[in-house]
Amino acid sequence: MISNLLRKAKKAPWVLSQPLTNKPSDPLAVISDLFIWRDHQEWNTYFELLDLSSLFGDNDEHQVDIVFFDDNGNQFHQQSVELNGLHRQVLEISKLLSALDQLPCDYGTFSIFHQKVPDSVLSLESFIAERGYVSYQYKNTPLRSYVHGNLDAIDDSLMPLCGSSLLGRLYNLQYLLEPNKSYEIALTNASSVNKKTIFQVVDYNGIKQIEKCTTLKPKQVFVFSIEDLSIVSRLIIKSKMIMARPVVFCFNNDNMDVFHG
Repeated sequence: MISNLLRKAKKAPWVLSQPLTNKPSDPLAVISDLFIWRDHQEWNTYFELLDLSSLFGDNDEHQVDIVFFDDNGNQFHQQSVELNGLHRQVLEISKLLSALDQLPCDYGTFSIFHQKVPDSVLSLESFIAERGYVSYQYKNTPLRSYVHGNLDAIDDSLMPLCGSSLLGRLYNLQYLLEPNKSYEIALTNASSVNKKTIFQVVDYNGIKQIEKCTTLKPKQVFVFSIEDLSIVSRLIIKSKMIMARPVVFCFNNDNMDVFHG
């Protein structure tokens, strides 16, 4: 009994009033992850879109709103897309963005909000959340690389939903960095406050090889480049994010893979 109380007391500073994501204040809200878009001469971005309301038996016609943010977390474009019932749609995000006169940057974030919440979801006091698959094509290779949504990051009022930690936390990338490859570590801030973040590349003995410090604004994505490693290394991310889980772009010559670390 006493040992259980001690364990709970030790955990309290890490869990007390510190949820991974917060519940939207509006019961009719819809939720999305903050997905990463890349649009450059070497990049194309796609999204695998499903009509979530149709999956709950709602056969009406539906739409989604796609909201785009730049690399500083500022909204610069919004567009509605008609859904296609139970048929999967592959959205070419790069094509949607190409219709704009000029892009503010080469990468940023976007969110997808379904406009209709089925009655069956409302009756459960739950929410529709879009956390589908983004895929990336690099240097016009015939195959794309896919990564799934990560968090209930933002609602349709554009309020970030992720919590903040009272204490600094370490996130150890669940992947070893190899010398013969290069990496781009993309981390988004899905909280409502600025987050000071430190990226450290260390060797097996914990000795620092590279360090980069930055401050991420809400809805911002930061890309940390790692190349020319001499030994197998690890990445540690220090911040007050509850879970600073990045998207990793891994390059081996002209081949690219993407995954959560």
